[in-house]
Amino acid sequence: MKAIRVHYTATGSELHMDEAPKSEPRPDQVVIRAQAIGLNRADLGRRRIAAPGQPEPPTTPGLDVAGTIDAVGADVRGWRPGDRVTALVRGAYAEYVPSQAALAYHPPQGMSITDAASLPCVFLTAWYGLTKIAGMKRGETVLIHAAGSGVGMAGIQIAKALGARVLTSAGSDDRVARGRQLGAEAGINYSKQDVTAELLRLTNGRGVDVVLDSVGGPVFDATLKALAEGGRIVNVGNPAGQRAALDEKALAAKGQSVMGSGVFNDALADPEQKGWTQMKTWFEDGTLKTVVQQVFPWSQAEAAQKLLSDRGVFGKLVMTVG
Repeated sequence: MKAIRVHYTATGSELHMDEAPKSEPRPDQVVIRAQAIGLNRADLGRRRIAAPGQPEPPTTPGLDVAGTIDAVGADVRGWRPGDRVTALVRGAYAEYVPSQAALAYHPPQGMSITDAASLPCVFLTAWYGLTKIAGMKRGETVLIHAAGSGVGMAGIQIAKALGARVLTSAGSDDRVARGRQLGAEAGINYSKQDVTAELLRLTNGRGVDVVLDSVGGPVFDATLKALAEGGRIVNVGNPAGQRAALDEKALAAKGQSVMGSGVFNDALADPEQKGWTQMKTWFEDGTLKTVVQQVFPWSQAEAAQKLLSDRGVFGKLVMTVG
């Protein structure tokens, strides 16, 4: 089979279309014949520089895949060859992709295969971050940072569907406006506005209850200053690259929490796929929608990753296989 793999060099990395062995499913797995692959910022994390004197074998990036079931493991129930599927995987950039059956999902009825490939990572991350980790309650004020990111796009809609008052942020006025179109009541341009002051103004000085943060750095620090008593911040990424200096005593005094999120562990802890079942219903009735900015052939993976790296994307990018 063909697979796009990262080859590491002393000065960086390159994507190559390679021949690779096709996997057979383990007892708890399915193998997916890929038709579309969703891109995520985590894919870019594989593009590092090889350590001096320590050559590494090529790796296959990618977390989101959609297509049809090719083979089913001996212990798997509920899947048959030919079924449409989307899945959260490790190593999506390939013609045939193994997936744990627990992380394979029936796509919403009527959804295109390219849209289905954009769903698992960002919508599951947002769902579990808000519901399981933060324990968001109806009526709370929820801040979804980075409206233009995949997690931001998903989080705004999920928080609103769950009955929250939703605020958002982004690095440009256009992205803030598009976040509001997705359901946020108000937004902040963190590249030119005082995040702390704006959050306190928008909450009449009370602060926000729940934050889904995929920005980090100074934006995280400013948000922490506007967190309500009992507030919770769920960190799902830190592209700003700055470590925050947390005051544990202050957090304890106000009953506040800062937590991390791991989408694979969170999804595996929901073996009945209750989160997906609810979101699938919402996609089918129009409550949720995905935003796919552009679809590339997978022969243009390098260009797709560059667009993502340059922060030129609102929502998701998808590649078609073949």
